Amino acid sequence: MKQEETLKLLEFVEAAKSKGASDEFLASFLARQGWPRDDIHAALCKYWEVETGLAVPQCSGGGESSRDAFLYLLSFSTLATWTSALGSMLFQFIDRWIPDPVTTDQIYSVRTAVTWQMASIAVAFPIFLLVMRTILREARERPERLQSGVRKWLTYIALLLTAGAMICDLIWFLDYFLTGELTSRFVLKALTVMLLCGAVFVYYLGSLHWDRDTNITDATKRSATFGMGAAAVVVAAFSIGLGVAGTPAVQRGMQADHRRIQDLRAITWGVHAWYQRAGRSAEPLPASLPELVAKGISQSQTADPQTGRQYEYRVKTGTGYELCAAFSGRQEEDQVRQTQFWYHAKGRTCFTLDASTQPVW
Repeated sequence: MKQEETLKLLEFVEAAKSKGASDEFLASFLARQGWPRDDIHAALCKYWEVETGLAVPQCSGGGESSRDAFLYLLSFSTLATWTSALGSMLFQFIDRWIPDPVTTDQIYSVRTAVTWQMASIAVAFPIFLLVMRTILREARERPERLQSGVRKWLTYIALLLTAGAMICDLIWFLDYFLTGELTSRFVLKALTVMLLCGAVFVYYLGSLHWDRDTNITDATKRSATFGMGAAAVVVAAFSIGLGVAGTPAVQRGMQADHRRIQDLRAITWGVHAWYQRAGRSAEPLPASLPELVAKGISQSQTADPQTGRQYEYRVKTGTGYELCAAFSGRQEEDQVRQTQFWYHAKGRTCFTLDASTQPVW
């Protein structure tokens, strides 16, 4: 049956061409009649092979589909990475600038979250720009690459995901509106999602109309506008992130301060254990940190991780004692809420404790 239909199609094409019908007219006319485009092209190729006595030459671009898939998958995956990280970082800024009085406790430091998002953007965003530059450069040399089916399929998938995010954002917003729980920081977060997804949606929706007849210069300018706008937002967010998270040197100092607090806690537990074992003896507390080390406390826990000097330990009257350490910076507010006793400023800070009470953790 398929062979008979193909013969009828060939006969029609030959008859139509003999009457002066153009290839474009036949392709459009037969497509409207329900014929697959592949069958139409095959019939036209057969007709011209008979007329010219030559086989239709094949283009030596067999690897274009896989290359297109690689480039577009890489561009869309890096796009998803840096936009998600950017949105998350903006959420962190909103939470920091507009704190919620109802939920004041934070489990982790905002600095840790921001540094991870900054690293994601620093890697994914430049790769995205380079891949898009490669795609547009190749499209300038071979405009037919813009008609790639792989490009259109992946673009539609990206549009679907972006549209889904915007729809969910609207549902989220209306739900909070109807329950009367709208706050300024919630509105800002909803606007952040809508603006990021909206910008991506508008750009890629316009790119769907690109084909071999598209003015590549205009397409490049449009892409450059999108890229420069995105770069401006990324640079601004990255700069604010550096202000929040600090430089690598500041981060190193924060890690050292965290280690110092952990060491002081370990010493506190060691002194408490010593006191419990000593009971009512004349010297219930160790006279120095080396004595405490001899009873099981790790020697590394009694020395500063950067300078290697031992922490200051002094026995006071009764069961009281004092621990001192030199810190690299002031403790963050979100960390203070978790460990108020161990709050410290920059520089030398001392803590007064009592071995007869439960150790402060």
